[in-house]
Amino acid sequence: MNPPSQTAPATPATDELRRSHGPLVTAWSQRPATALRSIVPDGDWSSIDRRLLDAFVAQAATEAARDDRAATPWPQPLFSQYSAYPLAGERISYETAVGDRLARLSRSVVLAAASAAGVAVPAPHDPLAEVADGLWLLAEQTTWCWAAHDDAFSRFGTVTPSLDEPFLDLGAGEAVAAVAWAIAVLGDELDERYPGLTDRLRAEAEQRVFRPFLDRDDWHWLGLDVDPDGEPVVLHNWNPWILGNTIAAAAVLCSPDRAELVIDRAVGGIDRYLAGLPRDGAIDEGWEYWWNGAARALEAVETLDRLAGGRLALDDLDLLPESLRFPLRMQLSADWYVNVADARARGDRSLPFDLLHRWGRRLELPDVVAYATAHRDPGAPVGTDRAGLGRLVRVCLDRAWAVADARNATLPLPASVDLPSIGVGLAREHDGRSDGLAVSLKGGHNDENHNHNDLGSVIVALDGVPAVIDPGRPTYDARTFGPDRYDIWCMRSDWHSVPAPRGLLQQHGPEFAARDRRGGDHGAQASWSMDLAAAYGLAEHEHWRRTATLDRTASRVVIEDVWTLDDPAGTAVTLMLWGDVTEVDQASLRVRRPVADVRDVMLQHDATEVAIEVVRLDDPMMRSSWGDTITRVRLLPRPDADRLLVTVEAAR
Repeated sequence: MNPPSQTAPATPATDELRRSHGPLVTAWSQRPATALRSIVPDGDWSSIDRRLLDAFVAQAATEAARDDRAATPWPQPLFSQYSAYPLAGERISYETAVGDRLARLSRSVVLAAASAAGVAVPAPHDPLAEVADGLWLLAEQTTWCWAAHDDAFSRFGTVTPSLDEPFLDLGAGEAVAAVAWAIAVLGDELDERYPGLTDRLRAEAEQRVFRPFLDRDDWHWLGLDVDPDGEPVVLHNWNPWILGNTIAAAAVLCSPDRAELVIDRAVGGIDRYLAGLPRDGAIDEGWEYWWNGAARALEAVETLDRLAGGRLALDDLDLLPESLRFPLRMQLSADWYVNVADARARGDRSLPFDLLHRWGRRLELPDVVAYATAHRDPGAPVGTDRAGLGRLVRVCLDRAWAVADARNATLPLPASVDLPSIGVGLAREHDGRSDGLAVSLKGGHNDENHNHNDLGSVIVALDGVPAVIDPGRPTYDARTFGPDRYDIWCMRSDWHSVPAPRGLLQQHGPEFAARDRRGGDHGAQASWSMDLAAAYGLAEHEHWRRTATLDRTASRVVIEDVWTLDDPAGTAVTLMLWGDVTEVDQASLRVRRPVADVRDVMLQHDATEVAIEVVRLDDPMMRSSWGDTITRVRLLPRPDADRLLVTVEAAR
């Protein structure tokens, strides 16, 4: 979730909320009374993964001398890129330039650390000088805040950031963390060669991050706001992402007393985030955002444990195992996921699976270890320069992850998953295997983080590849997190696999919710159902019950809609499909799969009319999952009907 364009006035927080001491606050307060330790994990830079090092050396060689004439300039975020957001709503060019700059700094830190440890680094230039250049550029960068988050546009009417009142967002958190990890790894060498550089960076961090963090109570991600009923406002990924980076930065860049103030406040905020996580471990932002939400909280706990000398008591954090299992529970197959909210359907093997591997080892969770290991390609580098310097340092020093081998792991792929906190059920035909059918049905409400109006959405996969799909999200722009969000076509219910009673669209808000959710896995069949009437604002006496069933005996998925409507005119059921869709006959559709060695899908239905529309995709984010096209099918029932049935099975 992104903030509104203007910082909302602080909602008065109750004394009880401010004083709340959950398990993380308790564990941190009971740490041994010693000075804070280094945030850098134990490990040997001299045993760094050679594939990663070679990739970074090759990139450094390209940057150092282009055509044997001149070095490649550092990425330079431009004012035209920054102002493109307030002027035109475009955010990607600025964030890409900032990300490229941080990636080059990350590579340089790793090369300098390996070189200092005695590894032969045949870089054509001095990596420590490269680090110093990158840090100096960060110190000179006008703002660390990403343009899409800065409140200066609405507060001051400018298209420039405020130097006196900087906004603390994800971008500022990433920048200050990069500074901190670079100094934590190389501080002595930097101070010896470049006296005053780290002092300059500490001053910038104080002005841009620590002072605003301590001075303001109205940060929406801090967890101090309460709703009109006095309940804490539900938190999202900004909380652990910013606070985890702030903890690491304070430990490195602040004086001991200042660090204690900053870290204690950040620990309280993450404690509130953890308290809001449901017991089933799910997050409403979707599987992909787990990596920048719950995973960031886990990284913060890792940092705190490191600062406490490895003696942070975590026994009361009993929700950790279920949270760690959320990504694997959303997996359809090696490369595909149930993509609710803004998550993508296609997996990303560059994600920091080493984090799950470490926590799975620590908590002795073999399914989590297996899931992480299945994503470790021994022929590929252990990590990436795009994930942030902290994540890169951790993976470089994690020897157990470096020797993990996907050939020795099997994906867990549980037979069924039931996550009542977000109203998602998933069942597959075969336990531990991706072949055969799998179906998911989504409930919840239409005010979730990264919400799409998609209640009742069905995803059906065959042989691990989605056929009935959720299209996912496009590239973010100014509309995405503002009042125009639902002007974006793929956020609306008519572009999800859901019904349209009387042709109505689902509406946005917590009151537009799925009700009376039932079901579970009963062996031969797994089935979930829910009443969707409230999602469309239907009258109290009207009903629309959707049921999705996996019949393992018959190798068939059945989607059944049953309704009671005052006037059913205009009613339809939408199916979003991936593949070449053809009508076999009046009651049958065939979906020819766009993936080799995956069986075609047959859909049977009892609608009287079918409308098929091929949608050409031009957005790179959506194309990364689906390629050129997806297909929308609208099924229109008989005028006097009160139900519609769709079955999905493998073509024979």
